[in-house]
Amino acid sequence: MFIKDLHTPHLIKRGRIKLSKPIAIILAIIFLALGFASVFIFLIPNLGAGLSRRTYYILTLGTTTNLVQAENLSTQVKNGGGGGFIINDGIFHVTAAVYKDRLDAESVAARMMNEFDAEVLTINIPRKRIRGLNTHQDNRSFRNILLFSIELVDFIVYQNLKLDTNETTDSAIIYLLNTRLPLIKDNIIKLENLIYQHYQHQFLINTLEFYLNFYSDFYYMISIISGDGLVTHRLKYFAVKYILKYSDLIS
Repeated sequence: MFIKDLHTPHLIKRGRIKLSKPIAIILAIIFLALGFASVFIFLIPNLGAGLSRRTYYILTLGTTTNLVQAENLSTQVKNGGGGGFIINDGIFHVTAAVYKDRLDAESVAARMMNEFDAEVLTINIPRKRIRGLNTHQDNRSFRNILLFSIELVDFIVYQNLKLDTNETTDSAIIYLLNTRLPLIKDNIIKLENLIYQHYQHQFLINTLEFYLNFYSDFYYMISIISGDGLVTHRLKYFAVKYILKYSDLIS
C-alpha cells in the first residue's frame, strides 16, 4: 500500500523513504561540507592568524654621513616641533614626522624644500601570518597583541596630525595616552603567559622584548611631556622610532 504525501513527491513504502534527486544531492553536499569543516578545524592552529600589510611615509629633512651634523640638524628639527629621530642605515637620515598618506607627506616635503633637503621615505611592513602556537585561540591572541602596538602608533600619528591642525590640545592627548598605559601592561602579561606555554617560541620572546621597550619609552614620553610641553616633538619621535622597530620585528 502506498501513502502519498500531498505536499511532497516522497513515497513511503514499508518504512523506507525514497528521496527526490534534488534533496539527495543537497544532503550529500551538506555531509561533504561537514567533513571539510572538521578537517579545517583540526588544521586551524597551523593556519594561524594574519596581520595585514602596512605602509608609512616618513618625512626626512636631511641626510649626511657625519653623525655630528646629523645630531645638529636633529636639534634644529626638534626645536621646530619635528621628531628629529635619526635613522642610521649607513647614512644618517634626520626625520621630522611620519604619515599614513603619501600625498600628506609629499605636500609637507614640498613646503620644506626651500629650507631643508626634504624627501619622503617609504616603509613597507609586510603581511605576517602568526602560527606555530598550540591553539587557534593562542595564535589569535598573539596576533591581537602585535596589532595593538602598531594601532597605538597609528593613533599617535593621527593625534599628531590633529595637533598640527589645531584640532586637539596637548592636555587632551596626554589624557588619551594615559588611558593606554594599562592596556600595554595587560598585553605584556598576556605575552608572558604565552611564553610560559610556548617557551621555545623565539618570536614570542622577541615580541616581549619589543613590548617592554615600548612600554618604557611610552611611559617616559608621557611623564616628560607633562613637564617640558614638547608634545608634538616627542610624539613624532616616538612614532618614527616604533614604526621602524615594529617593521624590524615583523620582518
